[in-house]
Amino acid sequence: MFPSLTELIGRRPWLVVLMGCLLVALGALYSHDVMQRLTLAPGWEVPGSGSDTAVRVLRDQFGRDETPVILLFRPRTTALGAADSADYRDAVEAVLGAIAHNPDVGSVVSYHTTGDVRFRSRDGQLVYAMVQLARGADEGIGAFERLRAQTHSDTLEVLLGGELATYVDIRHQLERDIWRAEVVSFVVLAVLLVWVFGSLVAAMLPLVVGGVSILLSVALLKTFTHVIDISVYAANVVSMLGLALAIDYALFIVSRFREELDRDGEVRRALAVTMRTAGRTVAFSGLTVAASLFCLLMLPQRFFQNMGLAGGISVAGAMLTSIILLPALLALLGRRVNSLALPVLARRAARQGDDGRWFRFSQFVMRRAWAVLIGTLALLLLLGVPVLHMDIGPADSRSLPVTAESRQVQEMLERRFQHADMSPLVLTVRTAGGDAHAESGLAGLHQLTQRLQTLSGVIAVKGLVSVDDNLKLEDYQLLYRYPDQFPMAAETLAAYARGPYSVLYVEYAQPPNSEDARDLVREIRALALPDGIAALHVGGFPAFHLDYLESLGKWVPWTIAVIVCVIFVLLFFMLGSVLIPLKAVLTNLLSLSATFGALVWVFQDGNLAEWLDFTPQGSMDGTILVLIFAAAFGLSIDYEVFLLSRVKEMCQHTGDNMRSVATGIQRSGPIITSAALLIGVVLGAFAMGEVVFMKAMGLGLLLSVIVDATLVRMLLVPASLRLLGHLNWWAPRPLLMLYRRFNMSEAERAPEATAHESAGKRIER
Repeated sequence: MFPSLTELIGRRPWLVVLMGCLLVALGALYSHDVMQRLTLAPGWEVPGSGSDTAVRVLRDQFGRDETPVILLFRPRTTALGAADSADYRDAVEAVLGAIAHNPDVGSVVSYHTTGDVRFRSRDGQLVYAMVQLARGADEGIGAFERLRAQTHSDTLEVLLGGELATYVDIRHQLERDIWRAEVVSFVVLAVLLVWVFGSLVAAMLPLVVGGVSILLSVALLKTFTHVIDISVYAANVVSMLGLALAIDYALFIVSRFREELDRDGEVRRALAVTMRTAGRTVAFSGLTVAASLFCLLMLPQRFFQNMGLAGGISVAGAMLTSIILLPALLALLGRRVNSLALPVLARRAARQGDDGRWFRFSQFVMRRAWAVLIGTLALLLLLGVPVLHMDIGPADSRSLPVTAESRQVQEMLERRFQHADMSPLVLTVRTAGGDAHAESGLAGLHQLTQRLQTLSGVIAVKGLVSVDDNLKLEDYQLLYRYPDQFPMAAETLAAYARGPYSVLYVEYAQPPNSEDARDLVREIRALALPDGIAALHVGGFPAFHLDYLESLGKWVPWTIAVIVCVIFVLLFFMLGSVLIPLKAVLTNLLSLSATFGALVWVFQDGNLAEWLDFTPQGSMDGTILVLIFAAAFGLSIDYEVFLLSRVKEMCQHTGDNMRSVATGIQRSGPIITSAALLIGVVLGAFAMGEVVFMKAMGLGLLLSVIVDATLVRMLLVPASLRLLGHLNWWAPRPLLMLYRRFNMSEAERAPEATAHESAGKRIER
């Protein structure tokens, strides 16, 4: 495939470049509004779970597709007095009166309309109102912006909070973070690439590939938004992984092209060898990283599926741009790829040979293989120790910077209000044999309500049969038998019942994100259903979080197993070995444990929180860990492939294992180090963002790259290759035959079988 592709590109390089320019122009025009097409709802719900079913019943049966928005009132001056003063009341009612005729507003509940002390701060200085806002086709964004424009007061500061407000703030912050990270990355990368290549022309090529890759990937991402809902977080994944991998791949191909050009001098032959070797390796690397990310599609949550899709798109964009557009640019440039060279840097690049520092370093490592192996493993295990006390918890508004309005609202509710959380458990009940207000249905609801009230931590249960504590079951049955004669009955039915469906609101004392709250959900779900009740589903935040954690516990191990198996198989078809893929998988798992240990030490324990400018939450978001595992596991294969493909190439030519390892490291070591530095710049730029989710994602991948490019590739890999000796390239004969048929190695096909068989015979012991 690659010889034919290279021949085609070499004959028509201008056509390829012009088509690339056209695609970039169309992609830029098409994708300019991609952020507006991404959904704010992350998609963390588990389809078919109890919490998800409860939400669907409320939406489909009760027509309640609203989201609560909190209006927090804070006096601008002390002259207004406390919350119970007439002036304070008038100021609040003026704001609420302005939104009374807003068609987006379903209902408004406040302290001054209900007298509920939960809406007033302990010191009496702050109050808030709960506004039910219609979601609409745009998830309530337009309604939220219109509401914000209406909530103005000369005497009160009005702050908006709640789930929708948090998502809106996150989207705005992500837009700023992406723009800043991309600008910073390109500027710093431009300087570093000049230092790496010693030539301004060569240095610009990876930046061109990176820019084109991002534009094409974002355009493709927008195309998918016409088919499925895609989270706003996906844009960060596309930018971060797309730019990082494009720089990585372009660096590898350009470096190999310059090396072959120096050796041969003829542009077409140099390009052919480059694409047959480095180009095949890049394609394989893209395949492995994409496969690792696409495994996230196994998880039931739409969020993980979005991230897997976005990651796969970015990897595909980087890989295709690197093996199609970049070769065309190299064919046009030819020896001019070294133009505008800086003399000092050019001389430094020219001095590199097969017996340089990396060669001597690898020889040093292999002569002390056991000591290096044991020492490196011990260090990786030590770095992973914090994982032992890792706690998985939900993300909240503290993921935003302290200046975010929604975060300020949440923190004031937690600090200054009593029972500030107004998100009860929502129980949807389906009665058997008729309407919910029929006698049998009411009997079942009455028995269920009594059982709920006896559970530890339950404060109150609101529903059809708990309107008045003085009423008995017989009273409710009589009341709802003639709703036209009792206005209270009609209002209660409208609020709590639709046909056979009824809803119960359970208020509880525990913090919603606590294990006690999740235990309460388990207790409710374990209750035996009374006669007359056909189905019971528990919703609300504690139920959602419980379903989310149980889903991770069920599906993540399977996903990890599939990722490991896929990577193992692909590595086998790349290298034709059974033991090396096994070793690669085990070392990658070990390096990831060190990465997770560092993340726990930073984000859960709060170390470096002030320097990194975030608020520790005392737990790790399981979403981040799953994404980092999939992305980092795939990325780590990059360096494994870059190094081992070069080692195998040397081994097939010489059969000398130890010298092949040293020469392979000498030729790939500088590239791996440079690639790690450049990809680290990209990931570091995203780690400096304000949203903790992307900060942890960027830092986690950055740490993974650093550990992988240093401890693993430069120490653990050469030491293990030396100790395995003739077993490095061993495979059972049936698998060896399969490998010869479908291999993806860099070596040419013709001499491959002979070289592969002789590699184990001419080993330096």
